[in-house]
This record gives sequence, C-alpha cells and structure tokens, in this order.
Amino acid sequence: MVTFRFHQYQVVGKALPTENDEHPKIYRMKLWAINEVRAKSKFWYFLRKLKKVKKSNGQVLAINEMGILCFYAIVFNFALF
Repeated sequence: MVTFRFHQYQVVGKALPTENDEHPKIYRMKLWAINEVRAKSKFWYFLRKLKKVKKSNGQVLAINEMGILCFYAIVFNFALF
C-alpha cells in the first residue's frame, strides 16, 4: 500500500482583536504539509505575505486534517475487448 508523505490540512485563524478592529476577519487556508506544526507555519507565512497578519498578533482557531477525496488517490481498472 502506498502512503503519502504529505497530508492536506485546513488551518483557520485570525488576528487578535484591537481597539480599532474588535471583530477581525477569519481566514481559512488549505495547505499541504508533512505534519500539523509545518501546516501552521505555512499558514502564518502566507497570511503574513497576503494579509499583513503576524503570528505574534494572531491566533489559530482550528487545524483539521482533510481526507484524501481526489481522483488521484483512487485506482481505476479498465479493460477493453
């Protein structure tokens, strides 16, 4: 059986509330990583680049591993006569 080294994670996080923004936006990303720690690290890397939210001023709300539901993980056997 083939085991995949990378897993797909869904990471949800937001910036910490401030006086100017008491209800900050919640951001969700689907990432491929080896484990949860690296998925969280990638989340903060991309969030810092895209939305200017740093790890020290934010919080992770959830990390979920997503199952493999794509067609690439399913083997199809065909026979033509």
